[in-house]
Amino acid sequence: MITIFDYDTDQAREIIKTCENIRISPHVLENWLNRGIDFNYIEDCLNNKVPLGNNKTWENRFKLIYPHKTKPNEDLYIIIAINDYKEVEVVTIYSFGKHRREKEHEI
Repeated sequence: MITIFDYDTDQAREIIKTCENIRISPHVLENWLNRGIDFNYIEDCLNNKVPLGNNKTWENRFKLIYPHKTKPNEDLYIIIAINDYKEVEVVTIYSFGKHRREKEHEI
């Protein structure tokens, strides 16, 4: 995919806040049951919560980290992509021990 715009993390936050329709990738839909994904919580995170971490991982791809809804020792990772038309797609969602994020902060 060739892109014209290369958004930074601040621009990504603004785009997410103003996006009316966040798309969910087929990968997320195929794995939602096995991963215990609560789409209402995902929507709440993206629309109302400040992420614990927001990292740019690739051109216009961002890793947003939120507290896990039901597991206090884990974080919820939401990977999103934003195209040139400011359309947002959730690429994947997974949980990981919060020690990973805490360790990154120590460095």
